[in-house]
Amino acid sequence: MRTSALPTFRKLYGKIEQDLDANQKLSVVVQNNYNTYSFGGKKRLVLSTTSWIGGKNDFLGVGYLTVGGLSLALGLGFILVYVFKPRAIGDPSYLSWNRSPAGNSI
Repeated sequence: MRTSALPTFRKLYGKIEQDLDANQKLSVVVQNNYNTYSFGGKKRLVLSTTSWIGGKNDFLGVGYLTVGGLSLALGLGFILVYVFKPRAIGDPSYLSWNRSPAGNSI
C-alpha cells in the first residue's frame, strides 16, 4: 500500500455485485489489523455508489472524456490535412530563408 498524498483518503476494499433494496440490512465484520490510535488516526466504513465514469466526483471522468475527444478530433484533422494537402518531404521551398519576405517579390 502506498502512502497517501492527502491526510484523508478512501481505499476500495470490496465491491457488491448485486443490487441492494432500500432499508436492506447488511452485516460487515471489521478487523483492526493496523493500529491507528498511536497517531490519532480514524477508520470508517463507507458504502458508496459509482457510475460508469467514476466515483463520487464526476469531474475526473468528464475531464478524461473531454481530453480524449479533443485528441481524437485533432488527430482526425491532421490526417485530413495530410491526405488532402500533403507536404513534400525534403522540399527546400518550405525553409524560411528560401521564402520571400513580406512586401518583397523576387
